[in-house]
Amino acid sequence: MMQTFRVTDALRCLVLNTPKSPNLACPRSSPTKHATLQNLDLWKKALTQQDNRITLATWNGIRLGGLVSARTCSGRVWEIDHLYLPASQPNNSLSSNNPRSSDGLSYEEETASLELLEQLTQEAGLRNAERIFLRLPSGLPVITLARRTGFFPYFEETLMEGWAGIVPDHREHLAESIRVRQQQDEYSLFQLFCACTPATVRVALGLTCDQWQEALSLRSGKRLEWIDERDGKIVGWLAQSNWRGTVAGQIMAHPDHPELLNQLMTLSLSNPSYQRWLVPDYQQPVRDQLNYRGLREAARYTMLVNTVAAPVRCAGMAPVEA
Repeated sequence: MMQTFRVTDALRCLVLNTPKSPNLACPRSSPTKHATLQNLDLWKKALTQQDNRITLATWNGIRLGGLVSARTCSGRVWEIDHLYLPASQPNNSLSSNNPRSSDGLSYEEETASLELLEQLTQEAGLRNAERIFLRLPSGLPVITLARRTGFFPYFEETLMEGWAGIVPDHREHLAESIRVRQQQDEYSLFQLFCACTPATVRVALGLTCDQWQEALSLRSGKRLEWIDERDGKIVGWLAQSNWRGTVAGQIMAHPDHPELLNQLMTLSLSNPSYQRWLVPDYQQPVRDQLNYRGLREAARYTMLVNTVAAPVRCAGMAPVEA
């Protein structure tokens, strides 16, 4: 039976210490947070019934069958940050010797998993969602299931991690054009994003400045940002967020200024810290630089996005010109 997650359900999960299976969703905060802390954060939000979260669950008696939860930071962009499907739950009564699909799931498991994702999309649409983001480990069968519910894979990401600050500090050689980002830099940064990002990816992350900013709002934690501005044009950007000593980094360098990649990377990696970078597949030079500086590949992910068709609340007619 599928239902909206209630306060009593959160208490039941705390008492039974469920779910015991891994969280299949890998939100941007995931590389810097422990899975146990993620679950505690989810139960806390479920107990306070926050409006910026949708959580659905299926139950087999008192056992948790599956769970999906999504959050929003902007109102129109949502991210699935918790996903526990029936097929991944130990001692699940849906798991049996029944015939299985090409994805390795029984018919009951497949149906329950599809219903969870489809119902979440409907609930998000009722809250005016336009896009739902879902990051999954590459190669999982659940990617095929997600595609059947409207999610489309737009790009791959590689998690690079390792210790920084073990190379000589050359920050004194940084260009004078590098400065801290200001609020008025927003549109110029969007122009840099358009210059650095393939058109197919911009469809998912944002075709307008507002859409792009909404996608950026899914990031969590305190952020520090720097830009490189030359002749009134922003040609480089570096962002860092810190969570308990682990630094998550992002970077963009204009194709006409590839030398900036080394400059901004030096600024990021000169400080002693453990760093983790989610690098999209269209940023191969960034991955090469990180690898050269001692960071190593830890995981690969697939970013899927579902463009939601929101239901019409009040049907009507509008005049048009022939």
